[in-house]
Amino acid sequence: MSDTPTDLPILPLPLKTRRLTIREYTDDDWPAVYAYVKDEPFWKHQAGEPPTEERVKALIQWAVREQKISPRINYYLAVTETKSEDIVGEAVLKSIPPGHGQGEIGFGIVPSLWRKGYATEVSRALIDAGFVTLKLNRISAQCAPENKASIRVMQKLGMAREGLLREHYRAGGKYWSSVIYALLAREYEKIKTNTSR
Repeated sequence: MSDTPTDLPILPLPLKTRRLTIREYTDDDWPAVYAYVKDEPFWKHQAGEPPTEERVKALIQWAVREQKISPRINYYLAVTETKSEDIVGEAVLKSIPPGHGQGEIGFGIVPSLWRKGYATEVSRALIDAGFVTLKLNRISAQCAPENKASIRVMQKLGMAREGLLREHYRAGGKYWSSVIYALLAREYEKIKTNTSR
């Protein structure tokens, strides 16, 4: 018998931001994803080896299967430029553990489009969806301590550094550490109140 609640809110997709659309993946999206994830700047701060075509295909197939699971706790989504409809990155929103008001976000943007504010735009949309629609109490994010750009994004969102998990994950023949940031619902409300004045 599963401990997962059956009445979890559903995220209405796609999500729209000023410049971007965050939508479900389709099976045909894998070549566009592989085109950017194979670039060394994209994966150098992520645990594991450079992604292969087979791994990317399997990941997108898994994301498509997750769309049919109810209640849904994993949202692995494509980020597209609204005007061109080109895939420019990925967005992740998870309820973990489900039913306890805890969530986690993740994001990645095509390296050629870094420093345009896309990562902040995506992650802010995920934060809004997590607190407003999914009614989460805490949303966290983590990255390698060397990933200064992701850390800046989390700080821009008002997330607080909670700690460092030292060498907690082994991949690609080495141990990886993660720095963790998080935001609580009451902190989110305070930020929203202050920015709307």
